[in-house]
Amino acid sequence: MNYFFITGTSRGIGKALSEILLKKEDVKITGISRNCTIFHDNYEHIKLNLSNPEETKSFTFPTLEDAEEIVLINNAGVISEIKRIGQQKNENIINDYNVNIVSPSILSNNFIKTYQYYKNKRTILNISSGAGRHTVDAWSVYCASKTALDMFSENINIEQSFFPKENRIKIFSVAPGVIETAMQEQIRNTSEKDFSDVKKFVNLKNEGMLSSPNETAEKLLTVIENRDNLSDIISDIRNL
Repeated sequence: MNYFFITGTSRGIGKALSEILLKKEDVKITGISRNCTIFHDNYEHIKLNLSNPEETKSFTFPTLEDAEEIVLINNAGVISEIKRIGQQKNENIINDYNVNIVSPSILSNNFIKTYQYYKNKRTILNISSGAGRHTVDAWSVYCASKTALDMFSENINIEQSFFPKENRIKIFSVAPGVIETAMQEQIRNTSEKDFSDVKKFVNLKNEGMLSSPNETAEKLLTVIENRDNLSDIISDIRNL
């Protein structure tokens, strides 16, 4: 059996990943999010608010010594306010860092703590963003948290090199491209006064340049399938 732990499964990429994987008979998924929108015999939902690190800390990974493969996908991400620093609510800054980097760090820590000395395939896939690799007006917190996720992934990769080869956990941080999700709708509905690039994102929608969550999920799963042939920890799905 192959076990997947996926955050943000109530919609978007997380839901698409789960639904694709559940078509296989040898997959069991634990979905981690506030809402459950998937109902399947091989799907277990854990209700967690990832903006609350105390709740994230409470999640424990089970013993799975008979598993062929174990995967953690840190997919959940949020941008609460598209406003420049100095105009944001402090509560939203805290919320976004918690969801985008604090909770993925806690889950990764607990995943590694639980499965480090297993000898099967174990992978952490962090869903990053191109916004973590260049600046974007009014996205300071989102950009910074995704940059942190990339660096966190690179550091874990170095740390894993100190373990015997058969015990090493693979990790990747992948930017998924521009996808038609609730976040994109939020971006397009932002005032140009607050976000100078809003027209660019409206045009991407109008010109049919947005990928669907399903298309993106299929590509992300190829990263896991080809994990032993990939050398880059940080990548963009559009270049794979």
